Amino acid sequence: MPGPEPAAPGGPNLNRLARGGALNLVGAAVAGVQGLALVFLVAHLYPQRIAGTFFAATSLFIILQAVSGLGTDAGLLRWLPRHLALGDRAAARRTVPVALVPVAATAAIGALVLLATAPWTAGHIGADDAEQAVGMVRVLALFLPLAGAHDALLAATRGYGSMRPTVLVDKILRQTLQVGGVVAAAVLSDDAVWLAAAWAAPYLPCLVVAALWYRKISRAGGAAPAAAPPARLRPLAGDFWRFTAPRAFAQICQTAFQRADIVLVAALSSPREAAVYTAATRFIVISQLATQAVQNVMQPAVSRLMALADRAGAQRVFAVCASWNLALAWPVHLSIAVGAPVYVGSFGDGYRGTGEVVTVILAMAMLVATATGARDVMLLMAGRSGLSLVNQSAALGVNLVLNVLLIPPFGIAGAAAARACGLLVRTLLALTQVRRILGMSPASAGLFWAGGSALLSFAAIPLAVRFVAGSSPAALAAGLIPGAILYIALLWGGRERLSLTAFASLLPGRRGRAGAGPAGAAVPSASGAAAPTTAPDTTAPGTAATETTPARSMHAHGN
Repeated sequence: MPGPEPAAPGGPNLNRLARGGALNLVGAAVAGVQGLALVFLVAHLYPQRIAGTFFAATSLFIILQAVSGLGTDAGLLRWLPRHLALGDRAAARRTVPVALVPVAATAAIGALVLLATAPWTAGHIGADDAEQAVGMVRVLALFLPLAGAHDALLAATRGYGSMRPTVLVDKILRQTLQVGGVVAAAVLSDDAVWLAAAWAAPYLPCLVVAALWYRKISRAGGAAPAAAPPARLRPLAGDFWRFTAPRAFAQICQTAFQRADIVLVAALSSPREAAVYTAATRFIVISQLATQAVQNVMQPAVSRLMALADRAGAQRVFAVCASWNLALAWPVHLSIAVGAPVYVGSFGDGYRGTGEVVTVILAMAMLVATATGARDVMLLMAGRSGLSLVNQSAALGVNLVLNVLLIPPFGIAGAAAARACGLLVRTLLALTQVRRILGMSPASAGLFWAGGSALLSFAAIPLAVRFVAGSSPAALAAGLIPGAILYIALLWGGRERLSLTAFASLLPGRRGRAGAGPAGAAVPSASGAAAPTTAPDTTAPGTAATETTPARSMHAHGN
């Protein structure tokens, strides 16, 4: 009897990416809606001076959260899958405290510094109401260590191959509690300090859930290993931090790049302008969440493939994920650019005017950034964390210098231009490096099909309707609805180019068949014998991410 037909190259990996990516997309959709809802509620429930101070204070919190994270998310997502792919579960478990202890210590130090400097900080970001700003800064400082530990533990669960904790705890539970807390704070008190407390408090229950979930996942393959002597931990910690240390600075630069402009607008212009700028740029978060949904499942997959010296498989994952990323992100940016007056006006009359210019500038820059795939992920998973640091530092430097030069004369339009320039610098540098050093490219037939489909559906049709009917909400809907229908039809027509057939594994009865093939087949070893190889399900919360590596892969890795 003939055996089953072999799956297409990369098929099983793509099926797992599809399952994990679909779950992450659900979380990204919920988080995106709730992120917009939070900004919308703060904009409507509080005066612009309070809203701007709150946005600046929380942006500063997120920057310090990235500082205390020390880049351990990338380190865990590189080393945990590698240890598991090589069958060393003990090393995987011991890697987590190697990352977690420095994060907790750094976050505690950051919290103390922020508490000590609260009056000075508040005087710069909340000059219109310094007393309320001081209270907000102090409350946020208390929750900084919890946020750092929360992020590290969720990164560890992703390293074990489980996407559910990140989606359910961070994307859904935390943001749901934050939105509900903001509403409750506005109803119960006029004090803006309660607004900051309502936003930060959800980190406590989410940290508890994340810790329990990580414990369950890490122990799925057996009892925890005995404590290792320092002599055995030093090589493990050395390898981890040699890779992660450059990433720590790169992560700080990346987060500062995303948030520093809000703080600078508040300091160099006014908290009111910071509120308008935050609202006008909030759409970027939706795209970033969609991108992150793809990257969360892409990172451990690429790490495994690199560990097994499968560069062709890594290239395929890179190109497919780039087309998926573009297919998700471009409709958002094109729709927002075309409908900028409607989008900005939804936050209130005080947000119109220059907010529309900001939205269009950044939407155009994001089209370029999201068309070139997860370049930074490829550099990181190939061990090139130093290059990632160079790129992030260059982008942040361009952004900060141009912000200081452009905000005083041009206001938030200058801040948008500065951020767009920094974004383009980072994108082009990473794209060139991935091409020249790794010999990989995001270009594919699927990428061009998705780009052309999005331009036709969300730019050409809505712009034609706007030209005829104006820029009212009804006219925007009249352009976007038929455009969305056409887009779905075009994606279906190009499903083979886009590898959307991998999502067939989500259908009832198809998951087992989709997973058959090389991932579960016998693979010839260097000696000619068959060696089994298995791969984890990225969506199961307690799945043990074990892999038995073929002897030829072990040899390639050793080289």
